[in-house]
Amino acid sequence: MATVFQQTITGMDLSTLVEVLLRHRCRVSIRYLPRVAYLFGMAIFNSYVKLLEQATNGQGIAAAELVAPPIFVLGTWRSGTTHLHNLLSCDPTLTCPSAYQVMFPHHFVYSHPWGSKIFNSLTPGKRPMDNVAIDGGTPHEDELALTALSGVSPYLRNLFPVSADGYSALNPDHLPPEALAEWQAALRLFLKKLSFSKNKRIVLKSPPHLGRVAVLLKMFPGAKFVHIVRNPYVVYLSAKKLWHSGLALSHLQKPDPQVVDEIILSWYSEAFDLFERDRGLIPPGDLHELRFEDLEKSPQECLAKLYQELSLPGFERFWQQASAYLKSVADYKKNSHTLTEEIRVKVSQRWRSSFERYNYPLLSPIAPGATIVFGQGNTSSRKGPV
Repeated sequence: MATVFQQTITGMDLSTLVEVLLRHRCRVSIRYLPRVAYLFGMAIFNSYVKLLEQATNGQGIAAAELVAPPIFVLGTWRSGTTHLHNLLSCDPTLTCPSAYQVMFPHHFVYSHPWGSKIFNSLTPGKRPMDNVAIDGGTPHEDELALTALSGVSPYLRNLFPVSADGYSALNPDHLPPEALAEWQAALRLFLKKLSFSKNKRIVLKSPPHLGRVAVLLKMFPGAKFVHIVRNPYVVYLSAKKLWHSGLALSHLQKPDPQVVDEIILSWYSEAFDLFERDRGLIPPGDLHELRFEDLEKSPQECLAKLYQELSLPGFERFWQQASAYLKSVADYKKNSHTLTEEIRVKVSQRWRSSFERYNYPLLSPIAPGATIVFGQGNTSSRKGPV
């Protein structure tokens, strides 16, 4: 039963869930029917509490305005966006959507006082793929909320990894016009709710945003963008663990491992291609790029440069809170990942442009029977046959 409460998309209301299932022709594996039953139960609950929020807070939400254009943390899956998002959440002038808010976007304004307590009692306390602590107040990615509000997102592949439809396209240009409009309306509504709740500048973190720069700039002129990158070998290995140890708990279909592998490889390439196509649209002073490895090694220097280049105020006050946060997670142990020659070749070939652009070394061939282990501090060591 514990895995039921690790579903990534729990926030759909009844109409959205039914629409999504019908689009996929209800192609659900029999073994996952309990997950569907759970989603229906949550959808009925979400639909009911949504009405209570509309009656109680609807006018205030509709009237809410952004304090300032959002700040978008950009980066592919497993590139360090969560760590950076958590750090920026330490700034008292900024706010980030919380895990509870993204899991229950239809009604969090109304239900948060009591709903977050229930949420905390049911969550495992740590993310299954990397043991990062999580509770209702932890900063989280808005894509979960947008998926639940609109039924439009690449994250529908979490539920339906086999029967992808046009509403799960990573490239906004490939979405049906009505789907893109629904997604944009969902993002505007979600930001209104966050503004109504906190009335601070909002920091959003969602890997698919890496491919949406053009759309986001049209929606939010003056938005700031922070792009973080990480060693592609580590990104690939960590993404595989994410899918097999985390996202698999949400599947309503049983995918072939090769299907999942192709999703990981193609999403990364497509997101970077879209970002490179559109990055020139970002006005000077509104984009900052950094490497995860540099942020780990010299956090104060990296963050100071980020604040300076994006003209964000109050760095000293922010750093006092951020340094305290870093001390609190100093004992966190990252996963170790094992690189084989087969994976080295595949990643080196498919993601070569990222190695070249961001100055990550392409590793030399690994001897037969040997591996390379990426562990603490992103160091690597060669090992013999395993």
